[in-house]
Amino acid sequence: MFEWPPHLHPMVVHFPIVLFLIALMLDILSFMTKKEHFHPSAITLYVMAAFITPLVVRTGILEATKLGLSHPLLDRHREFALWTMWISLMSLPVLWLIKKEATKYFRIIFLMFMISTAILVSVGADKGGRMVFEYGVGVEE
Repeated sequence: MFEWPPHLHPMVVHFPIVLFLIALMLDILSFMTKKEHFHPSAITLYVMAAFITPLVVRTGILEATKLGLSHPLLDRHREFALWTMWISLMSLPVLWLIKKEATKYFRIIFLMFMISTAILVSVGADKGGRMVFEYGVGVEE
């Protein structure tokens, strides 16, 4: 009924998915409605997602190791998770520098990073969901 330690990956995996996607939606909303107050929120959510992604990736790797999981879909899921993590983390100093030195290009470069991470995290989430729902990977009987 209650297991300790808990399976952390399913508990934390949804946070960066939602944060990356809502950040993108808020920035698009800011652009479409010409309401700039959405833009700082998009930046904050994106940064939060980037910072928690390593924790989520690590819990997934530990979970797969703990359960002895091996599946081709798991490999693809891990690849997309790692790409999401590295792109988002590497974007932070780039975005900081651009905001400081080349402000007029910030919005477009930020949007490109958000679209990239939204695609990567969405494909990774699809692979993770398929592992669970189609193959029962990690599901206890």
